[in-house]
Amino acid sequence: MRRWFPLIKFVGDISISTAIVAAGLVGAWRFVSTLGEFFAVLLLFGNPIGLVLVAAPFVIVLIPLPAFGLARARYGLVLGPILSLVITYGFHSREIKQEDDVLEQKRAAFAKLASGTAEPVGVDHTLLAVDGDVSSCDEACIKVLATSNHTLATRSSRDRDRTWTLYAQAEGPACLAKENAKLTLEFLLRGFPDKCATQTSIPGFEDGLLLRAIRSNNPGYRLTPDAPEGFTGGIYESFERIDGRDHLLARYIDGSFESKLDRFPLWKRPPAIKVGAPIDRMSFLARAIGKDVSYLRQPNAPFPFDEVFAGIEKFFDQKEKIDANTFRYARWAWLQIAANASRPQTRLLKERMLRLFASHDPFQIELAIEAISFMRLDERTFPDDVMLDLVFAPINREATVSLLEKQLDRQFSPGRPPPTDEVRERAKAHLNDPNLKTWQSHILTQISLLQ
Repeated sequence: MRRWFPLIKFVGDISISTAIVAAGLVGAWRFVSTLGEFFAVLLLFGNPIGLVLVAAPFVIVLIPLPAFGLARARYGLVLGPILSLVITYGFHSREIKQEDDVLEQKRAAFAKLASGTAEPVGVDHTLLAVDGDVSSCDEACIKVLATSNHTLATRSSRDRDRTWTLYAQAEGPACLAKENAKLTLEFLLRGFPDKCATQTSIPGFEDGLLLRAIRSNNPGYRLTPDAPEGFTGGIYESFERIDGRDHLLARYIDGSFESKLDRFPLWKRPPAIKVGAPIDRMSFLARAIGKDVSYLRQPNAPFPFDEVFAGIEKFFDQKEKIDANTFRYARWAWLQIAANASRPQTRLLKERMLRLFASHDPFQIELAIEAISFMRLDERTFPDDVMLDLVFAPINREATVSLLEKQLDRQFSPGRPPPTDEVRERAKAHLNDPNLKTWQSHILTQISLLQ
């Protein structure tokens, strides 16, 4: 029996070390694959910490037993980990191959779902519908409404209320209505004065072109009844609806399948799925109105700055008729257009600012003062009498007062052409006003001393 003892010990060392290392390898790989993206980022930027963190679990599992075996001449402890590594990787490769075969069958099923395309039967559809992520009217929606005879219906898959919001082009008094004011400002920001859109809720529609976008990050959810499980991503489907019945025109699938395995190596993931002619919201709308996608992304050119300024300024007298948020949005919109006009249309911007200065309305005066900061320094010169009037403007915002003070100090600085005698005398006449603030007294003194 003793002569068999070394062999039994050798086989026992192999068996025990193989089992221990196999269990350790499974645990180590699960740890690394769980944090794979984090390690990948570290390695991508050449951070050695990433390499250390990836290698450490395997070093801990693979090195101690062989090192102990070599030190004690127990070579079964050396052979066992090697055998464990080979067996573990072999079983893992087999599982990946089996899963890849299943995923390939699912990929083929998706390819069939997106294999056919068709053209609309009707050519006079004016209603375009988008059932997707958002129900608001964005830049593309506005351009479609402003430049075509189409209406646009939208709804979001996230909303519990499955009614549609129908947007239709409008003009005139409807654009200043409280319920349309915010969208009117959106039209103005994109260079479409005298146009807006009304919004109404509708339960559905009988005729039109429809884009349906379905997205899911849940592998257990089937995006369509005939779609395989395990898919995450999106399916985009375009339909022609006639008399309430939908006819599929095209389908585009973009996503990937979930792998249930901790794959080795990290980068051997199931390939992405992209089948069918690409469809998205922009391409759907562009094709419907007979334009390129780039058309929907381009601003209205040439941009009608003067008309847009005038359109936004109409809301300054509507404070009591529109809600506070819309009024603040009108303020922000005017400043946005002012910033955009400051270089190509400096003269026009100054004319609009002078109109606001002359309004004697504190809100409009403050707005025009803020717009000064958008202009080049050599363009920030206004009539002296207008600037003198601003010294006494009822401005409450500290930031605006600071801007005005800097502008007045620059305009009436020594070395520049002196103001007229009338402006100088007006400034002197107010020097003894008891309610003057320090900055006002400083500016008036500066004006009165200019020769």
